[in-house]
Amino acid sequence: MLARRVSVALVLALAPAACAVDAVPDQPSWQLDVMPVLAANCVRCHSYPTNGYATAGFRLDAYGAMTVVGGGVIRGASDNATTVARRTRAAFRAPGELAMPPGRELGDDEVAVLRNWAGLVDGSLKAPRGAGRVDNHPPTITVVEVARVGAVITFAIEVADADRDLVVGTVVGPTLNTQGLVEPGPIADVVAGRAQVAWDTTGLPAGSYDLVARLDDGADVDGPDGTADFVEIALGPVDVVAAARAR
Repeated sequence: MLARRVSVALVLALAPAACAVDAVPDQPSWQLDVMPVLAANCVRCHSYPTNGYATAGFRLDAYGAMTVVGGGVIRGASDNATTVARRTRAAFRAPGELAMPPGRELGDDEVAVLRNWAGLVDGSLKAPRGAGRVDNHPPTITVVEVARVGAVITFAIEVADADRDLVVGTVVGPTLNTQGLVEPGPIADVVAGRAQVAWDTTGLPAGSYDLVARLDDGADVDGPDGTADFVEIALGPVDVVAAARAR
């Protein structure tokens, strides 16, 4: 009788632990499922700008393609979902492809999340963003001017997120297009954390210009059919007082 009681108690003790393991979703969400895997294993190198020997031209800390300072477009994780999933296991990789992440393999559940997400790639050649966190907290940003030297204005920028999501985005302000006309464009590339950013205002007419931050923490802001999933935050005006060239 004593042995039977002990075995029953052991089963009851183990049951909660067994129930705590969540099944891998068939349709993973970028914010809830995919982003945490990439944040833990990939974005140290595959962010923007890239680190180490990581391939330039794409980033895994952003869901979709992003226009960065200078006008270049950097593809995001959704554009590379199939490649990412393929390179995480030797059985999936093409001959000669390097293993990712280098020196180790992801856990079975992590690989399954990436494979299931890649399996959702549709005619747009992108994996879907999917639903985000129901009680998601939007990211926040503070931008403070700290110095001016000639036409160069330096800002201290802090981007925070209460949910500890990856946050990527841009500060949008006046830029000069190829015809020399003023139009809104990225003047600073930002990610979660603190940084100092120098903005060269050379060539801009003197005046007061409004700055706006566009931040993406992975949430589906505008529904499954929308493509502008970023939080827009007004930062107020900044004065460009001279068109002198930076030294």
